[in-house]
Amino acid sequence: MRRQCLILSLSSLGLGLGACGSLDNEPFRAGTVRGRLTEFDPAVAMVTVLGEPGVRSGVDAQGRFTLEDVPAGPAELFVLATANKAARVPLTVQGGQSVDVADVSPRAGGTFFVKLHTRGSRRVAEATVTVDGTPIQASGLDDDSPRHLGPLPAGCYGLSVSARGFFSTSAQDCVDTGKQTVLNVELVPDGSSAEERCAFAGCGGDGRSAMDGRGVKSPEDSH
Repeated sequence: MRRQCLILSLSSLGLGLGACGSLDNEPFRAGTVRGRLTEFDPAVAMVTVLGEPGVRSGVDAQGRFTLEDVPAGPAELFVLATANKAARVPLTVQGGQSVDVADVSPRAGGTFFVKLHTRGSRRVAEATVTVDGTPIQASGLDDDSPRHLGPLPAGCYGLSVSARGFFSTSAQDCVDTGKQTVLNVELVPDGSSAEERCAFAGCGGDGRSAMDGRGVKSPEDSH
């Protein structure tokens, strides 16, 4: 009888361990972030997670926000408060828990002044520029109409540029508080031969485009 009881106990333990191993850990992969903006425009204010622009929240009448399903681990809030003020807030999110951040006081944001152009007679129309990892985007750009992108909290950002008839390209630069950074982006026509691409963008000794997919900021346009 004692031996039978021992076997039954071990079997129960095995079943228990098996059940634990199959627990769904999904709730522990994300957390909730709550906070409040000290200054905001209800028509503009939005809080997202840098790199996760789909995770977003508006603010209530008191400036409070709640972000659900924020991936666990180090994160950074990207805050649009008014038409010219923004903020970035680093934090660590604990899976399955709620994080309360201190009141966020937005500051004057910087902007990118984006100019699109090509070498030659090819025209750019209906281009789209996105600040990577953020909800900031501008569409309908052409080579005659530069566009401001912002406000952006001080820091460095990547930008993605696409236009019909041209290769998609990327650029990277930084903005400072309350200042403008001019960014010249040269687009290479799609479907061009290697020789034609070199004619537009220039090539190094290995025949690769000197642009190499990056935007170029001219020294005289720097701020």
